[in-house]
Amino acid sequence: MPTEDVERAGFAWVKAVLSPDECTALGGRLHGASSGPGARELISQGWCAALADRLRRHPALSPAIGSDAVALQCLFFEKSAEHNWLVAVHQDLGFPVHERVAHPDWRAWSVKGGTPYVQPPVAVLEQLMAVRLHLDPCGPEDGPLWVVPGTHRQGIVAPQAAVELRPHELPCPAQPGDALLMRPLLLHRSSKATGQSRRRVLQFVFGPRHPPHGVRWRHTA
Repeated sequence: MPTEDVERAGFAWVKAVLSPDECTALGGRLHGASSGPGARELISQGWCAALADRLRRHPALSPAIGSDAVALQCLFFEKSAEHNWLVAVHQDLGFPVHERVAHPDWRAWSVKGGTPYVQPPVAVLEQLMAVRLHLDPCGPEDGPLWVVPGTHRQGIVAPQAAVELRPHELPCPAQPGDALLMRPLLLHRSSKATGQSRRRVLQFVFGPRHPPHGVRWRHTA
């Protein structure tokens, strides 16, 4: 079961969440969404909020996401021969909020595109669930995600310790319409593409509707 796999390993696959035709339609909608390798804050757009609600209601995804969770973020990544990159092994720790709060448990404040980002307390990070929705085939030559199973249970992992855990990593190939459930605390990285293909991914993040200490997410759906 996906929920059991997520709790044990930190990630799980759910196949064919979208049909090939739906992936094509989404790709058309995202055409021109960014002049670079991706876009942020898509969750504020109506079509994206509707897709988040669909994911939350999906029978295979819903138990892992939680029926009361809200989508607080959606990122779009497009890796191709034109826009190609690698990302070192890391955890996803920074998320957009409405405004800065003066509480020591919320730290590592930054501003991206005029929006405050913050690292929530571990107790909040442990509640977050990412859903990576693939719009294209993603094989070894397409710059897939690599994950280190079980590391979502280790709290915040120091950079050197993260590198030392890389020998245990696994690749995450995908087909169009597949969704990867993943805890943001799971150590992961992304390799460069070596072919001429295109890898487009929508990454939703779901979390508690009302985080503690008066914090408000930037957008919710």
